Amino acid sequence: MAIDIQYPAFQGRRLSVEPGGLLSGPKLLLNGAPVEKRGGVYRVDSDSGAAAEIRLKYNYFDPVPRVQINNDTLELARPLTWYEYAWMGLPVILILQGGLLGGLLGGLAAAASGRIFRGERGAVAKYALSALVSFGAFALYLAIALFLQSLLSPGQ
Repeated sequence: MAIDIQYPAFQGRRLSVEPGGLLSGPKLLLNGAPVEKRGGVYRVDSDSGAAAEIRLKYNYFDPVPRVQINNDTLELARPLTWYEYAWMGLPVILILQGGLLGGLLGGLAAAASGRIFRGERGAVAKYALSALVSFGAFALYLAIALFLQSLLSPGQ
């Protein structure tokens, strides 16, 4: 699902952003084709032929970035609220008990929750699905931890 960027210098060309995935960041598209990123910057010619520097500002939890074109910053979607970030970040607590495995599963669950909160569902459905993802991460952590424990101590 690409999000169109509305910017005066790009009226004749379709500039858009593809939100990030669970393991990848967002991508800039020009007329549907990916633009190459060099040194954290996308260089794209505007309608007039002038070079524009574009940066995608994002964090791991929110798949929809802010777009910086030269000195202008554009919001493609409303910013997530602090309580949405807090809810999405709950599975990261697994790192306290689960170390690397807990952190990995918690981080993936938090990123999945970010994609859920950027979806088209209603608020109750978003929170419910995010809770299911968090519970699933915890259950998967327990299953893997118990399996590894049974492998490492078979005589008990």
